[in-house]
Amino acid sequence: MQRDGLAVLIVLASILAMALVGVAVVSPIGAESPDDAADRTVSVDATGGADAPPDRAIVQVSAVAEGDDPAAVRDELATDADALRTALESAGLTDDDYETTDYRINSPRLPPERDDGPDYRGTHAFEVTLDDPDRVGVVIDAAADSDAEVGDIEFTLSELVRAELREDAIGNAMTDARTQADAIAANGDLHVTSVAHVDATQRSFSSVSYDAAPAATPQPEADDTSVDTGDVSVEYAVEVTYNATAN
Repeated sequence: MQRDGLAVLIVLASILAMALVGVAVVSPIGAESPDDAADRTVSVDATGGADAPPDRAIVQVSAVAEGDDPAAVRDELATDADALRTALESAGLTDDDYETTDYRINSPRLPPERDDGPDYRGTHAFEVTLDDPDRVGVVIDAAADSDAEVGDIEFTLSELVRAELREDAIGNAMTDARTQADAIAANGDLHVTSVAHVDATQRSFSSVSYDAAPAATPQPEADDTSVDTGDVSVEYAVEVTYNATAN
């Protein structure tokens, strides 16, 4: 029985030895990955931008009333605000498309030489958010039809499209960085292997804005106002350090 046990141990020891030899063949001692062999670095700064048509618009509209009696101004303001709401709803908007952003009745402070206007001015301001920027003209016309004022107009992006645009800008910046790094490495008799470190910073996000409603542009077959939307743009800056090896 002892001889049989000894024989089994010898066989197991032989199998283990063969396995170790196999491992040694597959992963020879001293092997290095390209990153392990990298003993130099290349650092570059780069920028990348991207733009896209806006898919969201924000319009500021206000009902306004003036007079010498604050109670009369309040009543007129309520009537004008209701007229504005009715005009917006007639244009196809719902309560979910706009919200009150400001309500005030105050006495304008004017210098004595200009103190000949009404004693009180009331404002009921609304912010209208549109998922279709082409409908901005409809909102402007609705405000005009109800004697309301149109304030700032902004063409921007939804969060989903903004994230996609940001990814495009970062991708373009990283492409520029790698192009620079490869050129620098080639001139220094080096070979870039991988990224060691990256810092990315958004430098700008530029929506299209108007301080007030632009002049109306009649449509060929409609009376709606047309507003040029332009493109929304974003720019990113990156600082990238690459691992590199000598050629």
